[in-house]
Amino acid sequence: MSAMLLHESWKDSLAKAVRETTDAVVFSRAWLGWEPHEGQRRWLTAPERTTAVLVTGRRWGKSEVAAIQALYHAVFRPKTRQGIVSITLDQARLSFDVALMMIQRQPLLAALVDKVRETPFPTIRFKHGSEIVVRTAAREGIYLRGHKFHRVIIDEADYLSERIIDEVIRMTLADVGGQLVLISTPRARRGLVYRELQRGLSGDPSVYAQQGGTWENPHVDHDYILSLRDRMTAAAWQREVEGIYADDDAAVFRWEDIQAAYEGADWALPIEPDTKRRFVGGADLAKSEDWTVITVLDATQRPYRLAYFERFQRLPWPAVEARLRAVAERYGMRSGEVIIDATGVGAAVLDGVRDIATGYVFTARTKIDLITGLQVALERQHLRFPFVKELVDELQAYEWKDDDLTTDCVMSLALAVWAAEHGRSRRLVSW
Repeated sequence: MSAMLLHESWKDSLAKAVRETTDAVVFSRAWLGWEPHEGQRRWLTAPERTTAVLVTGRRWGKSEVAAIQALYHAVFRPKTRQGIVSITLDQARLSFDVALMMIQRQPLLAALVDKVRETPFPTIRFKHGSEIVVRTAAREGIYLRGHKFHRVIIDEADYLSERIIDEVIRMTLADVGGQLVLISTPRARRGLVYRELQRGLSGDPSVYAQQGGTWENPHVDHDYILSLRDRMTAAAWQREVEGIYADDDAAVFRWEDIQAAYEGADWALPIEPDTKRRFVGGADLAKSEDWTVITVLDATQRPYRLAYFERFQRLPWPAVEARLRAVAERYGMRSGEVIIDATGVGAAVLDGVRDIATGYVFTARTKIDLITGLQVALERQHLRFPFVKELVDELQAYEWKDDDLTTDCVMSLALAVWAAEHGRSRRLVSW
């Protein structure tokens, strides 16, 4: 495309590009210099239906293909408005940022753009009136109400509640009978995305449905992905890599309880300290390749609210101690109000922060007590937290047999809930 621009006028180049572009695959190659893999080609050339569903493993290339398709629609359908929506603004921005990067690299596309706005809600407006806008579904969909779209792409759609999709997002398409595009890594087996996928796969003429595994992407390291299998449950492997819905019979935390916890949260992290409120914390400490996670809850009343969340790797123990101390001081927490994992390597850290933290030693019995406490808090809706993807994914994947699982976020949150429930009154520790 850039070579074409060197030898022809801009208008001639545009006219030629439009004539030669017969579908979104040609558009991606000729306009963007981007070669889709086989699964992406199927998606880009699929028949247009009222609802389109794409469910795949991670790293399949969902955000990239969503960006390509959004640009194609924007360029060839003047005066149309597309929305990219997700559970958080950061997640929704993924496809937008890919689209913006492609525009910046291609002079012909850049020449079609009227303006780009980054805040508060990212927007690309084209000279012929088309728009691509980003919105979050947070706060009961308040940022979507009153808007009208011709096409809405919901990224990681399984994280959104059916109520928000049906009552808020679908209504933004009502004026023009627009298209709803559901893109997701599979989560809740019986959720809306799952049902729409099954409708499409069973031949419903109003739904196009497609599945795909991570393996379809030739640009990821397949050997590396395979090496992760022993660190994941069978259900998590099916969801995250194979891109298929799996039974969660072994799951400890119910998906509907997890979803209720983050859907009920309408604040951003971190919450500012307040001396009139009671804060408690939990910290799970890193072992080799794991993560250290520090969680703080506002435990003044139920439901407890997540106030602070930090996750980091590969810091020396003195630096970890310093982070714990800084967080404890910031939120006015004392010993008994900060509980840390004192098992194994955690004992060394505890020695340096005994004045502000209490240790919790994991045994078969104490771990059951700890996780049961978190399970009850979620079931009774005694806990709320803004959407944190790592935390939500760990909660869904957690099983009682957790030796090969990543559990840092779960354990940190469970320790904080334990501190909220028991605090300074009593402690189940051996240190």
